[in-house]
Amino acid sequence: MSITLRSFSTTVSTAVASAQAACVQLLDLSVGSPGRALLESVGGVGLWLQYLALQILARTRLATSSGVDCDSFVNDFGMTRLPGVAASGMVTLTSFSSESQSAVVPVGVKVRTVAGVMFQVVEDSGNAAWSVQQGGYVRAVGVSAVTVPVQAVLAGSSGNVPVGSICLLGTSVSGIDTVTNAVPFVNGADGESDAALRLRFPLWLSAKSTASRAAVGAAVMDVQTNLSYSLMDGEMPDGSTTPGYFTVVVNDGSGAPSDAVLGEVYQAVDAVRAVGVGFAVQRPKMVVASVAMTVAVPSGVDASVAQMAIQAAVTQDIEICGVGSGYAYSRLAYIAYSSAGVQVLSVTDVLLNGAQADIPASTNQAIVVGMVSVSMNQGA
Repeated sequence: MSITLRSFSTTVSTAVASAQAACVQLLDLSVGSPGRALLESVGGVGLWLQYLALQILARTRLATSSGVDCDSFVNDFGMTRLPGVAASGMVTLTSFSSESQSAVVPVGVKVRTVAGVMFQVVEDSGNAAWSVQQGGYVRAVGVSAVTVPVQAVLAGSSGNVPVGSICLLGTSVSGIDTVTNAVPFVNGADGESDAALRLRFPLWLSAKSTASRAAVGAAVMDVQTNLSYSLMDGEMPDGSTTPGYFTVVVNDGSGAPSDAVLGEVYQAVDAVRAVGVGFAVQRPKMVVASVAMTVAVPSGVDASVAQMAIQAAVTQDIEICGVGSGYAYSRLAYIAYSSAGVQVLSVTDVLLNGAQADIPASTNQAIVVGMVSVSMNQGA
């Protein structure tokens, strides 16, 4: 039920009208009169009480609270807001003197973007260049480059950077001259927002009864903010049907979540599964979505600005696809026409992965953005 609020002037005028209607004798309630002053003082108290009611409502009802009040509400139930996630990915470190000198890149070496977003090298014992004895990644003599994993120093979406933006060494390393990232970093996520916390709260509550689909879903979503998942009930990781078994397919936006993330998800799901029920947690099968189209804009429109806006809109629309979803070919022209601030005359030659066909949905796949090519034509 919604609350009807009144301003001070409305409160006083309503009181004046009620008093004059109830009194058979003429009352002087003009501005400045003693009667008017009494009604105005009562109206001020009513306005204060209305403010107190709104403050109580904002702090005691999750749908209307924000910030620390949201935290206070869910904390009473034992739930907490999820922190941000640091972006991570691979960078390539190159040497100009590889024929005469080797190099060791220890954990903690920093690299950064021109804008100052800082990343540091992290340990990955599965990397072919990792050496336990050296305590870092080894670039051997005769090998010009070594590719190592890095993670943003600060958690949040600020660590999501495009291809080639990590181009400066924050720590000097003998035998290393340049650094670059061949792929974008896309898996950084800010701390859970108020809106996301409100959406997760009902799922969190329903998952208090374990051994259910809701419990498994809540366990996955409680690990960190940037996860999406699909649940293959009664299926093994290879897709074969097996009663009493399920497979959780998890993605963190990169298409290849780390072993550490998969391990955390496994432990979370294991805590809520039914006894005797087997399960597995796996990465999704990556399906690359490459887009090509030709867009005509009026002659007075800056074609390069329009091109970047359409490319960004298409990229964002594909990136929000969750695990298990497909992508409709027909969306591409719609996205081009509806791009904010872009006047489009026509969209032609639209191709999705080289064809005019949808990417079908599959429970074990995640769609990642490939090349988005937008050719521009100037119309009349």
